[in-house]
Amino acid sequence: MNGFEDGTVPRLADGILERRCGSDATAVVDLSTGEQVSYRTLARRTQALADLLARHGVGRGTTVAMVMDKSAASVAVMWAALRLGARYAPVDESLPSARVALLLGMCAPTVTLVHHRHRALLDGAPAGTVLTVGAEPPEEPGGKQWDPAAETDVRPTDASDRSPEDHAYVVFTSGSTGLPKGVVISHRSLCALLEGVQRVVGFDDGMRFLNVAPLFFDASVVDLWSTFLVGGSVHLLPRLRVPSQITRACEEWRITDTLLVSSVVRMLVGRFSDAGRRDLSSLRRLWFGGESCPVPVLRAFAAMVPGLTYVHGYGPTETTHSATLFLTDDIAGHDEEFLPIGSPLPSVDLLVVDDGLRPVPDGETGELLIGGPQVMAGYCGDPERTERALVSPPGSGGARYYRSGDYVRLRDDGALMFLGRRDDALKVNGNLVHLSEVEAAALAVEWVTDCCAVPAEHPVAGKVIGLFVLGRRDGTGPDEEELRRELALRLPAYMIPARIDFLADEDVDLTASGKLDRNRLRELTNK
Repeated sequence: MNGFEDGTVPRLADGILERRCGSDATAVVDLSTGEQVSYRTLARRTQALADLLARHGVGRGTTVAMVMDKSAASVAVMWAALRLGARYAPVDESLPSARVALLLGMCAPTVTLVHHRHRALLDGAPAGTVLTVGAEPPEEPGGKQWDPAAETDVRPTDASDRSPEDHAYVVFTSGSTGLPKGVVISHRSLCALLEGVQRVVGFDDGMRFLNVAPLFFDASVVDLWSTFLVGGSVHLLPRLRVPSQITRACEEWRITDTLLVSSVVRMLVGRFSDAGRRDLSSLRRLWFGGESCPVPVLRAFAAMVPGLTYVHGYGPTETTHSATLFLTDDIAGHDEEFLPIGSPLPSVDLLVVDDGLRPVPDGETGELLIGGPQVMAGYCGDPERTERALVSPPGSGGARYYRSGDYVRLRDDGALMFLGRRDDALKVNGNLVHLSEVEAAALAVEWVTDCCAVPAEHPVAGKVIGLFVLGRRDGTGPDEEELRRELALRLPAYMIPARIDFLADEDVDLTASGKLDRNRLRELTNK
């Protein structure tokens, strides 16, 4: 496997640059513009950007944030940060400015690259040196800009002081305390993931991977880095609006692999006839995860696109995207409601434990603990939260395990079945959402007295968020439109509740501790 044969952790970006910088093979296709970028060109652009970043203080142990649309330019940012020994931190450009500032404050970037369309998001934010991308017209003399088309000759990098424990990237997720978390992943963790995935699944240099996930979503690390390591091409799909974008791109570019959240797979099945039957015979593998996908949905997809291998991945962001995989090319042969989440990747150590963190007998339900080199370095600037998330169960010899909060059961064939969450989290379009964070945003609205966020089922979208709100403090009555506007200032779009219900005093059921009765409200939501 490229870069791992000697058992060492490679310098990821440098290793790819050294092997591919003279290649005219296509590395990136930007489907929003049609631009095709070769490995040679990407390497030369990366070197030019790395030189610019270094002049602004970027080096080992620093952070390069990016508030940009997905593009070949944003891929060059990731490469350049890693080449300098820095970590990259993608930030969703559609977020409200207050949340962008919060995330930047957590990761403390030395430099933030921002597309000129989103420059206003950084006003007053702790962004370090700001480099504007693609400004039109050019800024006044002395303005700090980056021309994504700039190139220079690729030069060797002195990486003698680098460590496998150096940070590779930061991904932000929803937090159970009402605040987001910045998950820090090291080079060792990322390379362990890539080695494991390629050993289990197997790739070749003809792979053409359709990247649907945003770059600020951890699924993108599998799409991009697995493909780059074998010299394949990554096809960047713009922000997903309709399922036909995927089928059209698969047909036009002869895509071999794509990774989708399960809700998108459901949409593809439900909308396939509307999009028209396309030639998807180039597809070899359909990757999916982020939430459970019913087997009948997969059977319907298999009937339309025969001959695929299905790769079901499971893993929290804190364990570098996928801790387990389940592969099958026989969906029709499965009669369960959901596929298992499979077996651990080669470097992953799993324990199924009771509430005391003691192993349960095989076949019994327990919480999943995940150990090994894929476990995160920690949360950005939050050692206390890191300490709570990483535990050393009895008999582990002090080894760190991530406490997933997921209940699982080991089947007789050795595959794990996912059974549910221990806490209040759920996956919405593949994004982990803690309902307490939705509640915290609602309670920050002046007139909200109390609220309760609950999971709900939608016939097409699958898991969505429902929000029950108690009264107005000023007594003027509920206003759903106003509440949605307020929430949009505080939360990303995927965390905005699909359904909001206002409770009158006579509708309120309280628990013994005086809180809104979640179980009762969940029953009301799903009626």
